[in-house]
Amino acid sequence: MRRNVSVSEICNSMGLSYVGQDAEMNGLNLCNRASEHTRILTYVTSAEYVETVQKNPAIVGIVLKKEDLEVYQSLEKAWTFIVCESPEEVFYGIHAYLYNATDFYDKYEFPVKIGENCTIHSTAVVEDGVIIGNSVTIGANTVIRRGTVIGDYCTIGCNTTIGSEGFQIIKLNGRNHRISHCGETLLGERVIVGDNVTICISLFEGAVRIGCDTMIDNLAYVGHNVCIGENAVITAGTILCGSSVVEDGAWVGSNSCVLNRVTVGEQAKVGIGSVVTRDVPEKSLAYGVPARPRKEII
Repeated sequence: MRRNVSVSEICNSMGLSYVGQDAEMNGLNLCNRASEHTRILTYVTSAEYVETVQKNPAIVGIVLKKEDLEVYQSLEKAWTFIVCESPEEVFYGIHAYLYNATDFYDKYEFPVKIGENCTIHSTAVVEDGVIIGNSVTIGANTVIRRGTVIGDYCTIGCNTTIGSEGFQIIKLNGRNHRISHCGETLLGERVIVGDNVTICISLFEGAVRIGCDTMIDNLAYVGHNVCIGENAVITAGTILCGSSVVEDGAWVGSNSCVLNRVTVGEQAKVGIGSVVTRDVPEKSLAYGVPARPRKEII
C-alpha cells in the first residue's frame, strides 16, 4: 500500500488538468466526512459546500466545476483544484483508477491467518487477506472476505457474509454504477453473528466496526462505514444503513431500519419495526415510523 499519490500523476494518467500546487494525497473521502488521513482529495458539485470544505482540515484537493473555482480559491487555502464538467463522475473515476491501476489502496493480499482452536465448517469460504483470532466458530456456507479481522471467541452463523461489498451508487449517463469499496471489517472479541447476515466493508478508508460482546441476530444487514459499539444487540431483520452508529449497550428491535449517518445512543432502545430517521438520545426508548423518543430508560 503506497498511500500517497500526486495530483499530477492522477491528471496525467486520466487526461485531466489541475490548478494550484502539485499536492500529494494519502486518501479520498467526501467533504463532509472526518478522515483518518491527513491529506485527502474530495469533490463538490456547487458553491454551497464552501463552509463544509473550510471546516475539514484534511482536504488538500478538490474536484469541482470551472464556475465554482473562483469561490473556493477565495478561501485562500493552498488547495489543488481538478477542474472538470462533472465533479462526481471524475472523483469516482479517480477512485476507480487508484483502486484498479495502482497500489494506493490496500488489497489485503496476504495469506489468511487463523488462530488456535477454531471450528470452521468445510463449506465456509475464507479468503486471503483475513485474520481470524482464537476459538472462533464459523458455520456452513459462510463467506469471510478480504479485509476482515475477527476477534477471539466469535461465533459466525451459516450463510453469512462478512466483508461484503457495500452499496454506494452513482448515476452516470442515465445508468446506475456501483462504486468499489476499499476498507475493512473489524469484529471485536466474543461477537455473535447469526445466520443469513451481511456485514459490509467501508468505502474509502477505515473499517466497519463491531464492538466486543455485541450480538447480531439472523437476517440483519450492516452497511458500509457502520459502527456498532460494545454489548449492543441488533435483532432479526434489522437494516443499518451506511455510516449509521449504534453505541455501546444499545438495542435495535426486529425489522427496524436506521438511516444513513443516524446514531442510536448509548443504552438506548429502538422498538420493533421502527424507521429511525433522527438520532436517538442515550438511555431513551424510541419507536414508530418515523421513530421518536417516547421515554427515558432508567
